[in-house]
Amino acid sequence: MTSLWRHLTWPTWRDQPGRVVLAVIAVMLGVALAFGVHLLNGAALTEFARAARSVNGQPDLVLRARSGPLTDADFIALLQQPEVAAANPVLQGQAVWRGKTGADERPLLIRITGADVLALLASAGGARPLAPDLLPQVDGGGPGALLGARTLHLNAAARRHLAEGQTTLTLRIAVPGDPTPRDVEFAVGGRIAAGNAPLALLDIADAQQLLGRLGALDRIDVQLADGVDARAWAARQPAHWRAEPPADEGERLSDMTRAYRVNLGLLALMALFTGSFLVYAVLSLATAQRQPQWALVGVLGVSARMRWRLILIEGAAIGVVGTALGLALGVGLAAGALKLLGSDLGLHGEGGSSVGLLFNQPLLGPGLAYGALGLVAALAAALAPALTVRRIAPALVLKGLGLPAGRTLPAWVGLGLLALGAALATLPPLDGTPVAAYLSMFVLLIGGMALVPALVRGLAALLARLPSGALLLLARERSRDQATEARRSLAGVLVALALAVAMTVMIGSFRASLMQWLDHALPADLYVRSSLRGPDGLPAPLAPAYLQAVDQLPAIARSAPQRSTRVRLAPGAEPVSLTARPLDEGGLPLLQRWQGERAPGALAVWVNEAGRDQNGLQPGRVLTVELVDSGRRVSVQVMGVWRDYSRQSAALWMALADYRAASGDERITELALWLHPGQPLDAARQAVRAAAAQAEDIDTAAAGELRALSLNIFDRSFAITVWLQAVALAVGLFGVIASQSAQALARKREFGLLRHLGLSRRALMKLLLVEASLTGGAGALAGLGLGLGLSAVLVFVVNPQSFHWSMEMHLPVARLAVLVGLAFAAAVGASLLAGRRALGADAVRAVREDA
Repeated sequence: MTSLWRHLTWPTWRDQPGRVVLAVIAVMLGVALAFGVHLLNGAALTEFARAARSVNGQPDLVLRARSGPLTDADFIALLQQPEVAAANPVLQGQAVWRGKTGADERPLLIRITGADVLALLASAGGARPLAPDLLPQVDGGGPGALLGARTLHLNAAARRHLAEGQTTLTLRIAVPGDPTPRDVEFAVGGRIAAGNAPLALLDIADAQQLLGRLGALDRIDVQLADGVDARAWAARQPAHWRAEPPADEGERLSDMTRAYRVNLGLLALMALFTGSFLVYAVLSLATAQRQPQWALVGVLGVSARMRWRLILIEGAAIGVVGTALGLALGVGLAAGALKLLGSDLGLHGEGGSSVGLLFNQPLLGPGLAYGALGLVAALAAALAPALTVRRIAPALVLKGLGLPAGRTLPAWVGLGLLALGAALATLPPLDGTPVAAYLSMFVLLIGGMALVPALVRGLAALLARLPSGALLLLARERSRDQATEARRSLAGVLVALALAVAMTVMIGSFRASLMQWLDHALPADLYVRSSLRGPDGLPAPLAPAYLQAVDQLPAIARSAPQRSTRVRLAPGAEPVSLTARPLDEGGLPLLQRWQGERAPGALAVWVNEAGRDQNGLQPGRVLTVELVDSGRRVSVQVMGVWRDYSRQSAALWMALADYRAASGDERITELALWLHPGQPLDAARQAVRAAAAQAEDIDTAAAGELRALSLNIFDRSFAITVWLQAVALAVGLFGVIASQSAQALARKREFGLLRHLGLSRRALMKLLLVEASLTGGAGALAGLGLGLGLSAVLVFVVNPQSFHWSMEMHLPVARLAVLVGLAFAAAVGASLLAGRRALGADAVRAVREDA
C-alpha cells in the first residue's frame, strides 16, 4: 500500500503542490472558523457567568417582593428567623460620572450597588461567603475604612477612569420623584473585584439616601443554616415574598444568544461544506491526470478495492492535515479575539488578555467533534473520485475510452427531495432553534443537485430544434450521456452560488425591511431623552418645566411625548418593556390586527412578534398586567402585533392617555420633535439642549443619525456573512475550474481521435463552448433557483423562528445577475481553458501512441 501510494500519488502532489495546499487550506479554514466560533462563544458565556457570580454572589436563595420593592422591615423580619445564617440587602441604581479627567471626556454611566458591607465582611470568614468579589479591599485603615460616609469602592473598570491621585468624584443622579437631578460628591474608597462594566459599591444606607429610595430594597441574598432545606423554607415564607434559587446568568445568556450562536456557527460550517467541494475538485483532477497509471496498475493486478482505498487515503491525509491545522488556527483566532477585545468581548470598559478563558471550558470533546467534521468532509469529498477509480475498466481506459459514465438518479428522486425540503420548512422550531429549517435547506441543496442531470438533458434537447450539424449533434449526445459528470463538476459552484444567492436575498430583504421599519419608527425630525438613568436603567423622566420650555421654542412645530417603563405579564414574572405614547394605529407597523369585539373594561395594547411567539400574546387575548412603577394591576387586551427590529424579547405599546389614566403617572421620558419647515437642525438641537437646567443632562439625536447608526450596525453585523459568501463563491469557482480541467484531461484521447477524423482545432473549441454553455447554464439556473428557494426558507422561516423578526422578500436583481453571470462565465471559461490545453499536440500524440 505504501509503495503504491509513493509511486502513484506522491509524484502528482510533488509536481503540483498548489492544488494540495488549496485543498488543505479549505479544510483548515472551515474547521478553524467553526472551532474558533465555538471557543469564543464558550469563553464569553463562561466570563459572563463568572462576572455575574462575582457581583451577585452565590447565596442559597434570592428574596424579592412579588409586587413592588422589599423594605427594611422585610430585612429585619428575615434576620429574626433562626434558619437564616446570613443575609445581604441589595439596592441597585445608575449614575452619571462627569467629573473624570483624561482623553475621553464623555460622561460615564456607572452602576451603583448598595450592600451591607458588615454582612459581607462577616460572611467572608466562613466557608460560604455571600459575595467575596464585592467585599472591598482597602489599603490601610482596617475594617473601619469600609464604612466611611459617602465612600465609593470601585472595580477595575471604573478605576481606570480616575486621574492620577484622584481621591474624590462627583456623580449626577436622577432621584425618583424629584424633577431636578443632583450632584453628589463621594470619597474614593477601596477596590472590588466584581464585574467587567464600571461598578461602584456603596453601603446600603448611603445607597438608599443617594438613590432617593429610603427604606427600599431590590432583593435580599439569603444564606441558610446548614441542614435547612431551601425549598421547604421558601414555601413557609409570607405570600408577598418570592424566594428562589439564584438565576444561572450563564444559562440565561446562553438562551438569549442561542439563535446568534447557532447561526454564526452554521455560517462557519458553510466554509467547511463548500471546502469539501474544493477537496473533491482537487482529487478529481488528480484522478484524471493519473488515469493511465490507475488503468495500468489495474491490468497488473491491483484490485478495484485497493484503488478505492488509495484515493480515500489521499482524502484522509488532506483531512487530517487540514483538521490539525484548523484546530490550532481556531484556538489562535479565538485567543486573538479575546486578546484584542478582552474578557467581555469589548462590551465594557476593561480589556486585556483573557486567553485563559479558553482553557476554562471543555476542549477535548469539542475539538474531537470539529476534527471529526473536517475529516468526514474530506472523506466525503474523496468518495466520488474513489468510486470512479474503482469502476474503471483498465483495458478500456488504456485504449483511450475514458472514464465510465456516472450513474444517474431518476428525476423523481430530486423532485421528492425538494418536496421533502419544503415540508421540513413548515415544522416548528426545536427549543427555539430552527433545526428543521436548516435541515430543509440541506435537503433542498441535495435535491437540486440531483436534478442537474435532468436539467442538462432538457437543455440538450433544445438543441434538437436548432439546425442540425455535426458539432451540435456531438454536443447534444455528449451532454446527454455525460449529464451525471456535469452534476459532479458543477457541484461546488452550484452549492456556492445557491448559498450566495440565498444570503444576498436574505440580507437585501432584511436591510430593505429595516429601512421601511425605520421610516415608521422614526417619523419625527429630532428625538430627545435624558442622559441620566433611573434605578431600573431606563432614561430618567424629563422635568415638567423643561417639557414646557421645549414646546415654546420657535423652531418646534409639534412634539409627541413618550413614557418608557416596564410591566409584568404575570405576578412575580420578569418585567418587560412598555412604551406609552400617542398612537395612531394606522401609522403603526402592524402585522396582525384583532378583528373581534373589544373586551369591556380592558385597555388596548399592541405587542411585538417576540411577545406573541414567546409569551403567547395572540391578538384578542385579555390578561391582567402589573405596572411596575405604580404596582397597579390593569386589564389589557392585545389589539395587534407590530414589527420590532430593536428587541428579541417581549415589548408592549399603549396609548399614553390610557397609561396615564391607569397608572396616575404623568412623567415623560422621551420627546419626538417636528421642526417648522426650513428650520436648521443644528440650531434647533442647540436650543433644545439649552432649555435644560444643564445641557449635559439631555441627549438628542436626529432621525437621519439614528437611521444611519442602525444601518451601520446592520452592515457591520452582516460583514462576516458577506466575507463568507465571497469565500464560498471563490471555493466553488475554483472547484468548477478544477473539475472541468479533470474532464478535459480525461478526454484528451477523444479530442485526438476527433482531430484525426478531420475536425479542426477551432471546431473542437466551438464544440467545447456549446457543451460548456449547456452545463454552465444548467448550473447557473439551478444555483439561482435553489438560492431563491433557500432564501425563502431564511426569510420566512429561519429569521422569524430564530429572532422573531419577520420581513418581506426583496430581490436585488442587479447583484443576482452578477452572481449568476460570474458562475456561468467561470464554468464556460474553465472549460475552454482546459480544452485548449487538452487540444494541444499531446492529444494527437496520445492517439498515435495508443494505435
